[in-house]
Amino acid sequence: MSRRGIRAIEAVADAQGHEHSCVVPARFLTAVGFKTVQPHPRYPRLRLELRSVLTWREEMEVALERWLGAIRPEKARGQALSPRDNKTV
Repeated sequence: MSRRGIRAIEAVADAQGHEHSCVVPARFLTAVGFKTVQPHPRYPRLRLELRSVLTWREEMEVALERWLGAIRPEKARGQALSPRDNKTV
């Protein structure tokens, strides 16, 4: 359960993916993790369990921090640069 008690997000999607529809295509929602909970030939109802998203988010934050740490020079990690270090070549 999330901090606010919300466990999932549900959406009605467009299974036919019409170009001028104001409804999100079902193909997109299923690609990002939604599962069909009520099939329908045109407008299925889909659900995304937030527990799976939060786990992914935490893993992504850790990976991003590792990546940023690997490409940042030591002086940029919290040490102030001296005026001599800011010279342009």
